[in-house]
Amino acid sequence: MRLTPGKLLNWLAGAPRWLVGGVIVAIFAADALSPRFGLPLLPKLEAIAYDARLAAVSPHSADPQVVIVDIDERSLAREGRWPWSRDKLAKLVTQLFDRYRAHAIGFDVVFPEPDTSSGAGVIDRLAETTFASTPGFRERWSALRPTLDYDAAFAAALAGKPVVLGYGFNVTDQESGALPPPAFTVADLHDHAIPLAQERGYTANYPTLAHAAAGSGHIDPAFDVDNVVRRVPMVKRYGDGFYAALSLELAAVAVEARSIRPVFDTNGDLSALDAGGLVVPVSGDGLALIPYRGASRTYHYESATDVLAGSPSVKGIEGAIVLVGTTAKGLQDLRSTPFGPDFPGVELHANLVSAMLNGDMTSVPRGAREVEMLILVVAGLLVVFVIPWRRPFVTSMGISALAAVVIAINFWFWVHDKSVIPLARTLAMLLVLWLYNLLTGFVKEASETRQLTHLFGEYVPPERVAEMRESGQSYSLDGESRDLTVMFSDVRQFTAVSERLPARELKAMMNAYLTAMTEEIQRTRGTVDKYIGDAIMAFWGAPMQTPTHARDAVTTALAMRAAMPLLGPAFAARGWPQLAIGIGINTGTMNVGDMGSRFRKAYTVLGDAVNLASRIEGLTKLYGVTVLCGQATRDAAPEFAWREIDRVRVVNRSEPIAIFEPMTAEVATGARARLECWDEALALYRARDFEGALGHFADLGEQDVSTTLYALFAARCRVYIAAPPPEDWDGATNMTQK
Repeated sequence: MRLTPGKLLNWLAGAPRWLVGGVIVAIFAADALSPRFGLPLLPKLEAIAYDARLAAVSPHSADPQVVIVDIDERSLAREGRWPWSRDKLAKLVTQLFDRYRAHAIGFDVVFPEPDTSSGAGVIDRLAETTFASTPGFRERWSALRPTLDYDAAFAAALAGKPVVLGYGFNVTDQESGALPPPAFTVADLHDHAIPLAQERGYTANYPTLAHAAAGSGHIDPAFDVDNVVRRVPMVKRYGDGFYAALSLELAAVAVEARSIRPVFDTNGDLSALDAGGLVVPVSGDGLALIPYRGASRTYHYESATDVLAGSPSVKGIEGAIVLVGTTAKGLQDLRSTPFGPDFPGVELHANLVSAMLNGDMTSVPRGAREVEMLILVVAGLLVVFVIPWRRPFVTSMGISALAAVVIAINFWFWVHDKSVIPLARTLAMLLVLWLYNLLTGFVKEASETRQLTHLFGEYVPPERVAEMRESGQSYSLDGESRDLTVMFSDVRQFTAVSERLPARELKAMMNAYLTAMTEEIQRTRGTVDKYIGDAIMAFWGAPMQTPTHARDAVTTALAMRAAMPLLGPAFAARGWPQLAIGIGINTGTMNVGDMGSRFRKAYTVLGDAVNLASRIEGLTKLYGVTVLCGQATRDAAPEFAWREIDRVRVVNRSEPIAIFEPMTAEVATGARARLECWDEALALYRARDFEGALGHFADLGEQDVSTTLYALFAARCRVYIAAPPPEDWDGATNMTQK
């Protein structure tokens, strides 16, 4: 069998929630424990989550302990293109230490070749050739030459000063310059190991400079899969030696650390690097997260040309660690970072040095995956077993609140423990669980809607089907006994009306009439049982269980009565007669369900209460009123004004029933007076005071000549005055016809 997306969704919607939810949680938990599991997109999502947290916790302010001297565009314009002569760099170092009193200097620059810009080499050749025979030239040149040895001048400026130079490792076997001594060697690890790949080559500093500097550190960052720099390898391996990063070497020189030593945890894995008590947490492969303080140029910058000129505008260098680097785009030392694509490389080192000195280094601790998995599993189980399911708003709010708690816990680890716990995987799992709930809920809802539409679509409108689905009640066509209200309505003298109209016109008129009446029924959640020619049978309280079914039925009957005159103009315009209707309503226990034969069935109601409603509808003709209701309906809808019409004993019933006409909820003053007069007349009538009752009925008939009810009772009074009823007369009227 071919598995289609639709079938898969249907299966997911019908599968046990705990099973599918548990599988989702298990998949993400397995990925948390084993990087080899490799769910797609998660590394990128984790990088995004890391960047967002980093931006949220970063102070976005400078650290006065670290200042950047910038070889910027203005410096290049004033001092000349790069590389500058080494005598100028010697002056820069001298100015920083002697004039501005810097604490230490780090160069994010490599000086691999000797400086030949002084022209001393050319004069050396001239001294050996053209001017070899010139008297005194060689002696004078020998005295002058040391002043043009810019490398020596730069080395002299570096000597004995806390200056750290930068260098880089190559992906090729090329070797250039003098590599400094390693921070430590394989022999220093004893029984431990650091899983680092061997570097193949290097581009280091000119030996004269390398030997003069207090130290050297590599300037190589680590690029993540999205080419963004978030980490720096604090050590790299070349041969049997491990070489420190520029930031670590500079911090070690600044605190006058004698050595840099690895620190291993109880499992024998590298956990930190110790530079004279300055402990820098790293991962097992020596990587350290860069704790960015903010966007580019968060740190205090001074232009290199201003430092060279000894400008009094240069501030903030005294006692600070100075990093010399460049922001000039032509020198190509810009990196893509969580704070932007054009981030100066020198500021990477500034962030690391600042964090090392302040103890603000963050790290992914050993056991971070286990902590992540614990949070993930707990959050997943809460979604699966605690948060309400398939209630979109409640589920969304619950999962959102849970995600907020997970994020808060993660931030707590970051801020208070300096530990970076992976976050994206847990949030992605919550998103998948939410989508699973949303999609399967939609499928379930569509399935339930189709099922309800199939069962009840012929009896209730589509919006009522949707309301039934949202109610949370269960529905079926199986027969059951329930307290309901049923209505029968009929068109007066329909036979005579139908004989006067052509079949096509009769059909159009009945469609218009039945449509208008059905709209009123459906407006109050009524269910149309059937149309019986011109008659309508409807009931309330099923399939939707509504406790106000009696009130809804009476409201509908009054609306139908009010709608009939409104149909008059449209009917008259088409030559149709004005119709009059009678409506009978009764409330009671009925059997409701899908009933019929194997050839045809219908969702209908049966029972004595239903038959009584049909009898009551027939009585509207006798009493000349549009709507009549039984006692049970009147008792169930006390909010209406009621007029008791009579007590009748219908065919096949020995006990009389009271029938009532519902009035509008608000009765006008004149109508209320007539209603009170009617009640008095009816009381006299039942007390056998037919003379007194006749007077009241006669007065009412004069006030409202359109009502035949008063004339009917006046005629009865005259009959009983002439021939009084028997002594056991109970005031009820016996009906001889259905």
